[in-house]
Amino acid sequence: MNDITMPQAPRRRGRPPSSNGEGSSDIQSLDRAISILEVLAGIDFTSLAEISRRTGLPISTVHRQLQTLEHRGLVGHDIETGLWSVGVGLFRIGSAYLRIRKLPEIARPVLRTLQQATAETINLSKFEEPVIVCVGQAESHASVRAFFRPGSELPLHASAAGKAVLSMLTPERREKLLEGYNYTRFTASTHSDKAALLADVELTAQRGYAVDNEEHSFGMRCVGAAILNEFGEPAGTISVSAPNFRMTDDRIAPFGDAMMEAAKQLTLLYAGRTA
Repeated sequence: MNDITMPQAPRRRGRPPSSNGEGSSDIQSLDRAISILEVLAGIDFTSLAEISRRTGLPISTVHRQLQTLEHRGLVGHDIETGLWSVGVGLFRIGSAYLRIRKLPEIARPVLRTLQQATAETINLSKFEEPVIVCVGQAESHASVRAFFRPGSELPLHASAAGKAVLSMLTPERREKLLEGYNYTRFTASTHSDKAALLADVELTAQRGYAVDNEEHSFGMRCVGAAILNEFGEPAGTISVSAPNFRMTDDRIAPFGDAMMEAAKQLTLLYAGRTA
């Protein structure tokens, strides 16, 4: 294939001190409920015991919280299996985010068009400093394909999305974002230090697109470009992912050109700017 035609520091946890005993108890209860919801958001269905293990909360506490959350429609409970999951009420709350941040809606036809043109998985991410989150995807129909769970965070140092975002930040913001950063090693190709990452980011800035060469998942490659907001800052990324036996070296540049063109198109639609 020579051408492809075209038609976003870890969150601080804990709670503020309070001199009011009752208020402190309320905040603690809310903090626990949020911890439970975060666990359920990462697993489709899970048991009471597993939620207790992951949150570090007693089973009795978890059960009380779940009953309250179920009453409000924020979690669901399968009586037959005893497993818990997120509820439709949580979806309604989460949808409010999409109403005010409409990039996923704007990007949907672009993702679909790119998926049809490439036959590979197309990803949309949102940059909400300091994290990049997968917010949309048009999945390939191939038997071997890439998949990212919507809502999952993408590593800055080991993803095309991360490097595309870093390449569009000012040196000061980039430095702040990487201060104390943990270079988790996912594969033998993962950048394990700041110098190696910044060299790749510089190359990304020069060519206009980023490449994840099996740095996050063995055997998988990804090419992506940054989508800008009205201030010319990275708002997110669009990328294409595929196994290395389909995304061969000669396809990297055409994929990169397609992602840059799509990113420009989405920047115009999302922010009203051409660059």
